[in-house]
Amino acid sequence: YQRRVRGVLESGLNECSKKQSYGKRVREVEGGAFSPLVMNTGGDIANEFQKVLRTLSTRISKRTEEPYSEVMAHLRTRLRFCLLRSCLIALRGNRRKIAITGLAHTELVI
Repeated sequence: YQRRVRGVLESGLNECSKKQSYGKRVREVEGGAFSPLVMNTGGDIANEFQKVLRTLSTRISKRTEEPYSEVMAHLRTRLRFCLLRSCLIALRGNRRKIAITGLAHTELVI
């Protein structure tokens, strides 16, 4: 329980710092709202991210007429696998070959 509470508090701190650093720019430059999607490596989701997931799940379930619980479970599962994939890539590197073509003929316009 203590570890879970500490993780939620830490993600809340990350959420606040991201909101402060990017929120003003997004409001002024892009004229939109900013909701940081903060998730730790254990799969815990911050409060703002939970709100976004609920809204997204509600809209998808209404559109597709699938149960809300199934849509939410699917989204959480997909997010956790994306998190797992990014952690693995960070630890061992990407195994896909990156094709770099046409760089010799590319001109930079400054």
